[in-house]
Amino acid sequence: MNYSTKEKTLEFLLELITNENTGPAEELCQRIFVSVPTLHRYLSDLRDLGHQIEYSRCRQTYFLIKK
Repeated sequence: MNYSTKEKTLEFLLELITNENTGPAEELCQRIFVSVPTLHRYLSDLRDLGHQIEYSRCRQTYFLIKK
């Protein structure tokens, strides 16, 4: 995967998280065509950029914590 593709995937992932429309991790991986370990790396990358991302078991979605 080249940098441009990863950047686009991260943008799409952040959009899904912002809209609280990710579903569980396994489902999300299928939507963005990555493995579970890669998803966790991408979430870590977004967190390193300052996004506060959490997961709601009740709603089964990742979401951003608003400051």
